[in-house]
Amino acid sequence: GYRVQIHFGNARQKAQDIKTECESMFPNIPAYLTYQAPNFKVRIGDCKTRWEAAKILEEVKNNFDVAFIVKDEIALPKL
Repeated sequence: GYRVQIHFGNARQKAQDIKTECESMFPNIPAYLTYQAPNFKVRIGDCKTRWEAAKILEEVKNNFDVAFIVKDEIALPKL
């Protein structure tokens, strides 16, 4: 699937702050903080298609100007 990456950097606290800020601004979009040495990444959404991710990108790009779409393993909805 796809997600929108809104931050990456080597400061854990800054990444956590950005994740928290995103969750408060967009409570309907799941946010994930991951660590891939040496960077922390904040990615949002669980999109099956690139088109779904593009809709999220359009929604958040004014708040997170470095946002871009990435291919990622996503959480599938529970039945």
